[in-house]
Amino acid sequence: MNISYFLKDDSGNYSSKRLLTLAWGFGVLAGWIYSTVKTGTMAPLAWEHVGIVLSLAGVTAAGKWIENKP
Repeated sequence: MNISYFLKDDSGNYSSKRLLTLAWGFGVLAGWIYSTVKTGTMAPLAWEHVGIVLSLAGVTAAGKWIENKP
């Protein structure tokens, strides 16, 4: 599957909601990796960050599924 299929809406334009989800997810991941490398131990990840990423991903996935319904 092509990643651009997931990032575009039905009219072929990039979806800001999907790009935000991707940027937020990678931002949290990068911050966690940086903290882990800098301290030398497995850094804790706040449940608030996990919840935001999962809720954004859920809304994004549901939005794509609803768009493709006839």
